[in-house]
Amino acid sequence: MRKKIVRAAASLMLSALILMTSACAAATHADTSQAPEQPQDEVVFSQGMVYIPDRSVYFADVNTGYDWAFHEIDYLANTGVVSGTGHLVYSPAKSLSRADFVLMLYRAYDMQKYAEGENFVDVRDSAYYAEAVRAARAIGIATGDSKNRFRPNDTLTRQDAMVLLKRTLDRTGLTFEPGDLSAFSDGNKVASYASEAVAALAKAGVINGSKGKLNPTAPVTRAEMAVMLYRALHLQTIGDIAVYLSQPAIRLVCVGSTIFADVRIENYEKDTDYAGLYAMERMTKGEKGYSVTLGQAQPIDDTIIWDGSRLSVNGEIVPVAEDCEAIAVDMYSKRKAGLCSTGDEYSAGAVSIVDGAVKTVYYKQ
Repeated sequence: MRKKIVRAAASLMLSALILMTSACAAATHADTSQAPEQPQDEVVFSQGMVYIPDRSVYFADVNTGYDWAFHEIDYLANTGVVSGTGHLVYSPAKSLSRADFVLMLYRAYDMQKYAEGENFVDVRDSAYYAEAVRAARAIGIATGDSKNRFRPNDTLTRQDAMVLLKRTLDRTGLTFEPGDLSAFSDGNKVASYASEAVAALAKAGVINGSKGKLNPTAPVTRAEMAVMLYRALHLQTIGDIAVYLSQPAIRLVCVGSTIFADVRIENYEKDTDYAGLYAMERMTKGEKGYSVTLGQAQPIDDTIIWDGSRLSVNGEIVPVAEDCEAIAVDMYSKRKAGLCSTGDEYSAGAVSIVDGAVKTVYYKQ
């Protein structure tokens, strides 16, 4: 599985990098006569089909009822920031512990090098989150109480999640515009220690609230946290201020069993519901990541039969690539390489043909 790790402000050394970049830019500003040629994007695919899911491709329980969060959850799964609570299970409605969120931050912002020094007295060295909490403590993201306890297994509240996230973002060198909580009907219920962080993240668009409320003391769910963290990782700077801008042309797409996170649809049309199977004109990879140009939407309604040596599509025998695979699009997380056993019939399917041979069979179970 190919992982595309694109993390805005992903390194805690970003402040130093910004200073170095600024210095280099100042030193070279005077000579603009020889502008370097822009590198050409690499063509990754130029034939076949691409599948755009309408639910998670990693977790069976992140279904169409989570249309507001499945893209963010899958992005974090694709980049190794989150994992499930069981086989194909993410538990999106489950509340998150303080330790588990720190572990997400640790992975997302590459904190491994900071895992030094003492830990909190209630964090065992053998705990799966011990190094993550140690690193967060070392750089001031995680703080304990007067008895040096972190309470790792306590349920994380929404306001405490925002405090931990804001401290992390502050250490990347990003600058936030101060906000206020007057737009939220329960803004006055935010604890004083959390008000600055919550207001700043609301102003930046990292959090939006629900029905005009912040619900600051409610437990944060695993789905809610994925959305917050995804937006934090995709912050942009406009006039030196960090903001999150929604990019509807950015999607998670699948080419066979390979999953690509954050792919830009080059020929994106506003208000179009992109979901399902599409012909692919090309996919490219450049400095800004992957982009795809889509062809027509493709129905998944062909009758496809594999007898162990020959593949027929609507009664016509077609060549098969040696690495041909079959993908069940209605349960993508059960994908597996190779065609199924002799005699299996894909009664509702479609084939992706590359270089004259079937590369992928997409089918509905």
